[in-house]
Amino acid sequence: MEPTTDPMDDAERENIARARDERLQTIINDMAREGGRSHPEVVRALVEAVDAAGLGPMPDPWVEAVADEVAQGNPYVVSAHAARVTDVPAPTTEVRSESID
Repeated sequence: MEPTTDPMDDAERENIARARDERLQTIINDMAREGGRSHPEVVRALVEAVDAAGLGPMPDPWVEAVADEVAQGNPYVVSAHAARVTDVPAPTTEVRSESID
């Protein structure tokens, strides 16, 4: 029995993951900029947009977390890479910055 080999190398897998994160971040950024949607409306729009982009379905807890932030006018950051290469809007909800000793 011959060992199975994965035709994708690590670099290719990383490129695919980064492209996926960038697309998800762009969807979220656009929704956060639009604003004015209730949580259920954001859930529906997010599921539809992710599906239309061929990236879904996403896990329900992820959809709920993203929708919570977007409904409050805040972008959800998918990954550090996606945040660096997309135009993530500033949050509309004030976020405290504090150090805990």
